Amino acid sequence: MSLKNATMKTKENVSDSNRLQGGFILNTHNRALQLCTVAILLLVLLPVPLSAGTTGKIAGIVEDDKTGDPIPGATIRIIGTDLATQTDMDGEYFIINLPAGTYSVAVSTIGFQTIEKQNVRVLMDLTTPVDFTLEQVEVPLKRQVWVYAERPPIQKDLTASRTIMTADRLNYTPNNLSVQSVISNMAGTIVDHNNSLHVRGGRAGTVTYLYDGFSVQDPFAGNSGIRIMPDALEEINLTSGGFPAEYGEALSGIINVVTREGTIDYHGKIKFYDGYSHKYDVNTAEYGDLERTDNNAVSYNFSGPLPRFLSRRSTFFLAGEYHRNDGYLPHNELEQFTQAGKFNFQPTPNLKLTAIGSYYRGETQVYDHRDVNDLSYDFNLDGLGITKSKAYLYGMKGNYNLSDRSIMGFAYNHFYTETKRAPEHLFDTYWSDWPGYSENADGVYNGTIQDNNYQLAQEYYHTGFTYDDDFLPVYHKRYTGYDAASMKFTSQVNKFHQLRIGAEYRDYEIFWDEKQFFNASPYGEKYKQSPLYAMAFVQDKLEFRDFIINAGLRWDYLNSEVEYWPDVMDTDEPMVKSEPQSQISPRLGVSHPISDHSVIRFNYGYFFQVPNYIYMYTNLDGNLNSGLPLVGNPALKAEKTIAYELGLNHMVNEDIRLDVTVYFKDIKNLIATTEIGVVGGSPVTQFVNEDYGSVKGIDITVEKIARGFLSGSLVYSYMQAMGNSSSAYDGYYNYIANTT
Repeated sequence: MSLKNATMKTKENVSDSNRLQGGFILNTHNRALQLCTVAILLLVLLPVPLSAGTTGKIAGIVEDDKTGDPIPGATIRIIGTDLATQTDMDGEYFIINLPAGTYSVAVSTIGFQTIEKQNVRVLMDLTTPVDFTLEQVEVPLKRQVWVYAERPPIQKDLTASRTIMTADRLNYTPNNLSVQSVISNMAGTIVDHNNSLHVRGGRAGTVTYLYDGFSVQDPFAGNSGIRIMPDALEEINLTSGGFPAEYGEALSGIINVVTREGTIDYHGKIKFYDGYSHKYDVNTAEYGDLERTDNNAVSYNFSGPLPRFLSRRSTFFLAGEYHRNDGYLPHNELEQFTQAGKFNFQPTPNLKLTAIGSYYRGETQVYDHRDVNDLSYDFNLDGLGITKSKAYLYGMKGNYNLSDRSIMGFAYNHFYTETKRAPEHLFDTYWSDWPGYSENADGVYNGTIQDNNYQLAQEYYHTGFTYDDDFLPVYHKRYTGYDAASMKFTSQVNKFHQLRIGAEYRDYEIFWDEKQFFNASPYGEKYKQSPLYAMAFVQDKLEFRDFIINAGLRWDYLNSEVEYWPDVMDTDEPMVKSEPQSQISPRLGVSHPISDHSVIRFNYGYFFQVPNYIYMYTNLDGNLNSGLPLVGNPALKAEKTIAYELGLNHMVNEDIRLDVTVYFKDIKNLIATTEIGVVGGSPVTQFVNEDYGSVKGIDITVEKIARGFLSGSLVYSYMQAMGNSSSAYDGYYNYIANTT
């Protein structure tokens, strides 16, 4: 159950004195120096692994049940793994680098009973307390006790707002057909009419998606570039208040998902769904007398051990899903196929290798008569564009245990996402006569739109009507691919102090091809670019009885790797090479347990996000001949948020948990569009760092902990988001309104 209330306000006249320039932004003029800096950072940290956090820690104390004295030298084992440790002289222990999931933890020592605690849930980046009290027994009498562990209701080391959904909760969550539907019920989130996710008043596209620690962000669309199946998930969480230095590339939040590990026994599940499209879906409310159409899906998951000759303790996990919806009306079809897998290999007790893969393919045709952008298809639905998408991810991680305190290894991954949209049967081969695009390039065209230099068949366009809108493309194709190498070192220096150091390097290839026809002066847009991205961080976690501190520092680097005109209105001047930019982000989170039932927390940090690549690379060839030209800007700075949060987590009773959070965000350097000149009577607009805003709000969550047959939560969110605009395109739309 979720109740949300949000108010959005816009201020048009705010003085320039409120705009923050600079502030932890480093502009480096020497590209060679930047590349050397990246190389040195990677070499210094080599060969320690990095992918964003997917593991947690367990820690606790072992005591004599009669005297309460600590028991030193007791052996703690994670059942089904080679992970083990011993308690110190104070009876305390810890085990780090445990993948998120459910475990059985056993303790044994001479003269005491052996206890095994089952159902111990480990969460990403957090510490799970597991304490034992042992009963003395006669030697050599052996006695073992099995205990069903229950996770403490208060997570004392959580220093920022984080909503966590584990696999067992996902099974009972309504609307779990997509990750976004799960996220949309969490505190501080809103999904707009375009199905875009907003977190705590931020713009769409300011949330980063991580899949088993690897980024699956589509830098064009600003959302996940691959479908994530709920049935494949071990844990999904949304961090919205402030995130540690290990995480970045987001102004508003981090969505982190971890898929399930393989099991030592064979397990499987298959689900079928067969139904009808609901008559109250989009576009259908006015057509209740039409026949129902098919809406069906099938999904499965299967896991178990791999043949032992491959390696000791090798396991696999596979999951797949197929969904087809014919739609209640014509031209509202959907078809999706998703497949994911994870394979674990353990050649030696100290070395673990994990191979990860995921594939997605989808095809949709969606017409919405409520959308003005679909106006030109009202009388020509057969020409409505079909959107085809595909994406895949594959990667390898390696972790080597230097000791029970330190972990090192490596990570590599490749990610690719592609989207194409065009009228049915008019994909790549149709545009064979476009100059510079295909075989003969003779420049001959037979379209019916004035000034049209591209092919446009008469049967795909309704006669006698010209729709003047730059943002209704007939043909669109884009893709993003990157290769990434990353490293991280994690060391539990002592029982109070955990240190993490990491770095990552990504080499992108992005492609954009779009032909916009339905306007009076159309133009095409096509480019391929190869930006470079790198990051490094250091993060320190101090865990004491009365307070926990998460402190860190993050460095982000981007080189757009392109030549452009500094003044697009003066193309007689020579082009210049884009300059690399980098930012430093301090982060601080503090948690203070004031009792066994209450924790207060505070979080503060700088958060940066590189601009959407559309804003950087659009129309860099200086084509100003279209009716309303829009130009990119490779010199854009990273957008910036300075965020503060104060929260209380309190157990009202043994079943009811209350969380109250107040927050404030100061947002600077947001992308805007502004006029830079006039050509042929039409304004020329360009993307710039000009917008700004602020957000303040409160989130209240009341949760009934899952005990017995009843669980659930009630969420109330109230926020005020104020700024000079709500979209990077607001300025451009204003110029259109004033020109046409």
